[in-house]
Amino acid sequence: MIGRWGVLLTAMTVALSVAGCADNAPESGPQTTTIEVSYDDALNQVNITRAVTMNVGDTLQVSLASNPSTGFRWTPDMQITNAAVMAQAGHEVLGPVAGRAGSAGREVWALQAIGPGTTTVSTNYGRPWPGGEKDAWTFTAEVTVD
Repeated sequence: MIGRWGVLLTAMTVALSVAGCADNAPESGPQTTTIEVSYDDALNQVNITRAVTMNVGDTLQVSLASNPSTGFRWTPDMQITNAAVMAQAGHEVLGPVAGRAGSAGREVWALQAIGPGTTTVSTNYGRPWPGGEKDAWTFTAEVTVD
């Protein structure tokens, strides 16, 4: 009888272990990938380039340091080379966390992966008025959507 109880106890332990693994399985469905470039990163790189691979339905969030109090801003509409692969879903300008005038904030874009393929998304940082500095910094992401 003890042998049967041992077999039963082992079987129950294995079943509970397998059930526990199901809770730790990665989420299925759309995911969000974030690319974040800090103000310090931007000061050290004039041409910022990243690469990312995503699935159809996923969202790419691009968060770039920005300081509109200097007159500089990122172009609000991302340039997307293949509109069949990715579409811009949003853009917002966020002020500094500290709330101090002149402090750097962020600009954040949401980009939706809508079809398989490759595309390049990019934006430029500069002073948009006539005679202002154009393309002082550039951000480019090479995106592959599976």
